[in-house]
Amino acid sequence: MAKKGSDGLLLSQKFAGANKENESAVIDDDDDEQGFYASSNASQSSLTGSPTLVRNDSTVSVPYLDLSKLMFANDFDFGFDLNGVSQKTKRRVKSIKNKTKEKFNIYNKKGNIELDKLQDILNQRLVKFDERIHKNLTSSSTEKLFYAVSVFIIACGGFVIGKYPKYFPHFHTGLFIVLMPIRFYTYFKQSFQYYLADLCYYVNLLLMLFIWAFPQSPTLFVSVFSLSLGTLSWAVVTWRNSLVLHSVEKTTSSFIHIMPPITMFVMVHELNPEYIQERYPGIAAIDNWNFAKSLIITSVYYTIWQVSYHYFITIKRKEQIEKGKVTSFSYLKNKNKSTLLGRFVNGLPYLWMQTLAFTLIQFGYQLLTMLPCPIWYKYKHACGGFVCSIFIWASYNGATWYIDVFGKRLEKEVDKLKLEVGKLQQENEKLQYSPVYRPQAVNDDVKFVDLNNEQGKENVPIQEIKDSKPGAVSSAI
Repeated sequence: MAKKGSDGLLLSQKFAGANKENESAVIDDDDDEQGFYASSNASQSSLTGSPTLVRNDSTVSVPYLDLSKLMFANDFDFGFDLNGVSQKTKRRVKSIKNKTKEKFNIYNKKGNIELDKLQDILNQRLVKFDERIHKNLTSSSTEKLFYAVSVFIIACGGFVIGKYPKYFPHFHTGLFIVLMPIRFYTYFKQSFQYYLADLCYYVNLLLMLFIWAFPQSPTLFVSVFSLSLGTLSWAVVTWRNSLVLHSVEKTTSSFIHIMPPITMFVMVHELNPEYIQERYPGIAAIDNWNFAKSLIITSVYYTIWQVSYHYFITIKRKEQIEKGKVTSFSYLKNKNKSTLLGRFVNGLPYLWMQTLAFTLIQFGYQLLTMLPCPIWYKYKHACGGFVCSIFIWASYNGATWYIDVFGKRLEKEVDKLKLEVGKLQQENEKLQYSPVYRPQAVNDDVKFVDLNNEQGKENVPIQEIKDSKPGAVSSAI
């Protein structure tokens, strides 16, 4: 810029570090893509002493948002030295300065803060989404190790059955000793300890007693065989036990229901008769399965468990159950309340009647599942096929859990993220029409002041700036 008789400093040059004296320029927002234009008649401007509009140089311009932040500085003087101007001019410039600061304050409150908040929300939701996916799909080191150990144990179990079947009860006992303390610890920690009094744990305990304490007892054997190949086996179907190998909890539940019938199959059909006679005389004492006698014997053992259960759990722990402790009885009442049988049990007026009805239904279920036991005892291949089908059923439930549950979890997380992103996009579209992106046009006439005019005379406006475009450099007076 040549000298034009003005002492003002060009705003953009001041930001670039230029400090040329005796220069004057007035820059304002323009809606034309070419930026800032010079006056149509520069010669006339020089004659009249009025300031000239010049095209802004992009290399020295200040970005819009950065300039808006500079506006809030207390010592920001808009590039003017106001010491040599009249008080009227100072007041006018100060008024324009205050208006500009107010405008930028409004823009910042409506725009920048909301945009920053929007960006923070989006980042937080993306981080949470990543954490949820990582939690759902990535197993811990312990779970990975347990998965590998579970596969190895299943392979070892098959090897022992085929090569050393007489040691399979020992193999079962070793797993029982390892898994049961873990189950007790986790259930007490989760306040599920009353589930440990269920029938499945009772049958496993009876099986351990038969193997190591009373192998000569035919009645104990009949009860264990009937309960193992009866209620425990069918519980895999009714309770949907899943062989999820990375989960200690689910694998232990499958072990409790599947291993006793497998062990009974091995002890009855895979062991040498001489070894059975010597090691398990209670099995050798049963030549033919007496169905009626087996029902009576098993019912006695079942009644012992049921009476003990209701005495020590339902009666002795009544207060704790009322406080929220969960039992299999309360769980089944709530789970099946919409079914015909559940509505019948829950519709009984007294708790003791509900308990009695639940007990009789459970006993009837036990008798029903015991009906095929003579076939399982007499025919090896039928018993082996049944045990294999139970194992396959648990494996299928485990596969369903892996595929469907993980898949549904991932699908839910993706849908949730889509919904969140959609909302953020809608907010972003609203913000696009905010003053940050589309500042309102300045309708007031822009008046220019010749700072060299000691009398502070106002010059005729050279240009009115209307409908300013987003992204333009902020105006200077």
